[in-house]
Amino acid sequence: MLKITCFPAGLFVTFANAELSGLLSVLQYLGIRIHSNDTGSSSSLAHGFRGQCPYTFETYALMSDRHTCGLNDEHILHLSELPHQRKPPLLIRCLQQEPELDANGVAHSSKLLMMKSAKEIANLLKPIGNATKRHEHGSCVVVHFCTRTSLECARVAPVVNLLPHLFPTLKVAYIDAFQFTRFNAEFGIVSVPTLMIFHQGRPLIKYDPPWQDPSNISYAKFISRHTNIKIVNPRTLAPMARLIPLTNKPDEKTDFYLGLAWLFILICLGNYMRRTLLWKQLVEMAQRNWRESEETQMEMVD
Repeated sequence: MLKITCFPAGLFVTFANAELSGLLSVLQYLGIRIHSNDTGSSSSLAHGFRGQCPYTFETYALMSDRHTCGLNDEHILHLSELPHQRKPPLLIRCLQQEPELDANGVAHSSKLLMMKSAKEIANLLKPIGNATKRHEHGSCVVVHFCTRTSLECARVAPVVNLLPHLFPTLKVAYIDAFQFTRFNAEFGIVSVPTLMIFHQGRPLIKYDPPWQDPSNISYAKFISRHTNIKIVNPRTLAPMARLIPLTNKPDEKTDFYLGLAWLFILICLGNYMRRTLLWKQLVEMAQRNWRESEETQMEMVD
């Protein structure tokens, strides 16, 4: 016996509207627009709810939010807002030193100051004059905290060698963060390499170079942005300025502190494993095998 199931007419209308809306969404996604002048036309379906966004499962499944969400909707206002403007740089007024002259009146070329003792660091950061604020002219020193055994420090070494030549009126110094560890805590050095600008002996701005900077031009831009000192054209520099005094190959040294750290980790790991069930099972299995081997040897002797 044949059974005929009757569906309400409203359900067929809903299915038809859904299929039509899905078809219109696909055509609109492909760049094809259909316009009609009828009352229940596709244009009224596509633009009937313009100015609002009904966030329901039906609108998500039919992708109707592609053509019904208005620009003044509260959920998408952040997309039309202007991007956040960058804050102005923290400007520092620096006393620019004049180049030293030799006996013939020729200016000496700038060089990177290598700090070898705490006394040299104290003399380097000694303030000049009575300026106490950053907008007053004072002694500025650019200090590069690094160590010779670091791979990243070796990568940026050629750029650091150029900084005294790019800024000949500024003092640029190098401090070994591994040798002078007490300055790391005093100046807040948590990673190497780190570039820091001092004004009248006070650390004001710290900069950690990004790893995604293959050319390392951010060093010079950082100094110029905060001191307002122009960069010397690198093409006018001598080729020997790139070779000294830091090398682009890290030094190979035995790090005893790292060895002690690994020893401490292994001891803690062994102590933890000794208390686990797996360790007890291994010990019992070894003892059982040892007893069985002794019994086997005794039987062979008898």
